[in-house]
Amino acid sequence: MYLSLRLTRARRGFTLIELLVVIAIIAILIGLLLPAVQKVREAAARMKCQNNLKQLGIAMHTYHDANGKFPRNYRQVGGNAWEATSAHVEILPYVEQDNLYKLFEAARADWGTTYNTLMNTKLSVFLCPSSPQAPARGSNPAGWDGPGSNYGWSTGSSVETVWGGARFNGMVAYQNDRKFGDVTDGLSNTLLASELLSGSNASGSTGKYPYDFFYTNNGVFDSVADKNFPTAAELTAIGTVAQSSPSGMRSNNGTMWAWYAAGQSTLTTAAPPNWQYPTTGADCCPGGAHDWGYGIVPPRSMHTGGVNGLLGDGSVRFLNNSIDLPTFQRLGNRADGLVLGNF
Repeated sequence: MYLSLRLTRARRGFTLIELLVVIAIIAILIGLLLPAVQKVREAAARMKCQNNLKQLGIAMHTYHDANGKFPRNYRQVGGNAWEATSAHVEILPYVEQDNLYKLFEAARADWGTTYNTLMNTKLSVFLCPSSPQAPARGSNPAGWDGPGSNYGWSTGSSVETVWGGARFNGMVAYQNDRKFGDVTDGLSNTLLASELLSGSNASGSTGKYPYDFFYTNNGVFDSVADKNFPTAAELTAIGTVAQSSPSGMRSNNGTMWAWYAAGQSTLTTAAPPNWQYPTTGADCCPGGAHDWGYGIVPPRSMHTGGVNGLLGDGSVRFLNNSIDLPTFQRLGNRADGLVLGNF
């Protein structure tokens, strides 16, 4: 009988109060651990993003060593001006994608194959793990969407995009060759590339900040006195129009790494990282994202407090959102001859 009582007591379970206490403790522990897990996950994603940029930097240097110049961010394939590929395509052999590059070369006169097949190839080296996924191919009402593109080459501090010709002051251009020797401010003082976000895939006339392109008109850009160094007041005037009364929007930027358009494979340093106003174009585009004249395409990311930036010497730095505007503009300008300042 004594043994029976002991067995009965041994089988005694938790009371309701004890169970609730245990559940509350577990909930508190989860609440404490979740932010830590999220921080670890973001740290890993940020490191992967930095490694991607580092790999792209090595590829650009290797390309320059082999060709004596950087690739242009424009190589026409089809009969129309917007049927063209980006510098990303030119460095494919140097990011272990030589077979894909050969397919692009074989289709140089075939825009249909280039656009419908090759440009839809998803490559992890062009994708930041922290960024939202790009709209699936064929899902955007404006078209021109693809597998994702979260890195863009810096064309400099000018408010011009794509068709600026020799007026681009960055390390990469569209219609002109750039070499190491053109970077007279020093490779470690000049931005080569940084991050982009993919569009939201929204339809209609309402875009989503900070993902989509908002359009204004040429007038607000024409009023910028020095196109190479827009002032904070001039940027605010442009951003306010884009934010409050846009003339249109596109939500398919950051989707096509192999296409030349701004917001797909290039960005500018006219405005600081993660600019408080929408990414902005002047007159809207015949294609997608921005393949036209004026625009402000600042680096953007989902990293806390800033973006990763690839400098001309191949090093990767984290650029804070709070960076001084003139400093950031000078960082994008390869040959302004001005004192850069701390960043």
